[in-house]
Amino acid sequence: MRTNCLEAAVLGIAVCLAVTGCEHESATSSKLFFGQISAGKWHSCRVKIDNSVACWGRNDYGQSTPPEDSFEQVDVGYCHSCGVKTDGSVACWGSTMFGESAPPTGAFEQVSAGTFFTCGLRTDGSVECWGKDNLMEENIILYPPPDGIFVQISVGSRHRCGIKTDSTVVCWGLYIDAPPPIPPEGTFEQVSAGERHSCGLRTDGTIACWGGDDHGQSTPPAGTFTQVSAGERHTCGVKTDGTIACWGWDKYGQSIPPAGAFEQVSAGSTHTCAIATDGSVICWGYNLYDLTPPPAVTFGHVSAGGKIECWGATTIPWN
Repeated sequence: MRTNCLEAAVLGIAVCLAVTGCEHESATSSKLFFGQISAGKWHSCRVKIDNSVACWGRNDYGQSTPPEDSFEQVDVGYCHSCGVKTDGSVACWGSTMFGESAPPTGAFEQVSAGTFFTCGLRTDGSVECWGKDNLMEENIILYPPPDGIFVQISVGSRHRCGIKTDSTVVCWGLYIDAPPPIPPEGTFEQVSAGERHSCGLRTDGTIACWGGDDHGQSTPPAGTFTQVSAGERHTCGVKTDGTIACWGWDKYGQSIPPAGAFEQVSAGSTHTCAIATDGSVICWGYNLYDLTPPPAVTFGHVSAGGKIECWGATTIPWN
């Protein structure tokens, strides 16, 4: 018997524990070409080249039933999804229990969905969050974003980070039950918030990580990179030569990337996905259970706010 999306998120349990007869399946590669794609814990959405959104996976709260509209970007949380429409407004669908799918009005550049809350980067560079970011009963944001102008944001499980106009990184919210660790000094081009750690791509191409390091997820290798993605307990990055390096938790092979040249990579929970330079999507790691596959059609390149997000508990983008 499957636990519903919100129950599983509240309990903090793995999908495999909530599904009877969960089996270990290995990942395969896909020949599909995607527009912009984003993964949550157990469902995924993508913006196609015609700017419509398609979603698949768990749909117990309607999180995989997007509105028929035109979108520029989409991001997926635990039990809800949000997207920036071509007119700049944000639309959300799925669970509304904590207000996570009730975005404010106005124009946005980017949206990032967390567990029970969502944050958006407005066109004026300010950040606004809505939903529930606390463990108490109130459906309110107890940890508002700091003042200042931002150029990119990333929401983790309960904390969030952003890059300001001076290229410095700030983080806020909760890390387990305490404020998140202070990010290192210096200038950054991109930041990625994972479950209990964060990583940033410095302007010199090196990677710095901070926070939890119980599996080595915050101990990046030397070298220069073009992009980084912080997952649940592992991290991956695209090096300047196009190869992928991963570090951290590797129980299911999620930190053993294939050979080849890649444009972007996304570290999930127990799996990882990347887009190759030929536009194909390749995933590796643990496929917990079958999710509804996306339609077998052709899309453009993968781009999700500077990173690829691949679908929740599956490592198979579908052939």
